[in-house]
Amino acid sequence: MDADDSRRPAEGHRARAPRKADPAEPVPDPAAPSTLLAQPRPSLAGLDRRTIALAAATLVVVWLVLVFGRAVSQVHQATGEAAVLRSQDAAMTTQVQARQAELAVIQSPAFLALEARAYGYGTPSEQVFALQPGSPPPPSITPLGQEPAPPPPPTPLQAWLRLLFGS
Repeated sequence: MDADDSRRPAEGHRARAPRKADPAEPVPDPAAPSTLLAQPRPSLAGLDRRTIALAAATLVVVWLVLVFGRAVSQVHQATGEAAVLRSQDAAMTTQVQARQAELAVIQSPAFLALEARAYGYGTPSEQVFALQPGSPPPPSITPLGQEPAPPPPPTPLQAWLRLLFGS
């Protein structure tokens, strides 16, 4: 195969004939300034290519700002949720420790003996003591460091005796 064979069309294909110049069409002068630059560019809806490119770039920038803003918002929300979960975790840890301490007390022999006494079980040398049904409750005990409860109001007999004999 020689170099001229590659320029010839393959068998079975017709070669295109060169286009004939239309006598009505003017021939551009190569020395004259290009008439293609003088023609207005085709536009889309009255906008030139530069305006369309600027609008597309603006849309891309706005989209990037919105995506970044959403990501920042989600990070802020996740940070707040993490802080809430940390405080809940600390509260639950404290609760677990308190319940473990309570379980240790409940399982101790001293507590079991106290509860057995409440049900009437005890050692043979202990004497069972209980309040009779319908008896008044015992006076309340004031914890140390608190003000004592005000005394109950005097009965009418106590008020009359105080008036007669003074206090």
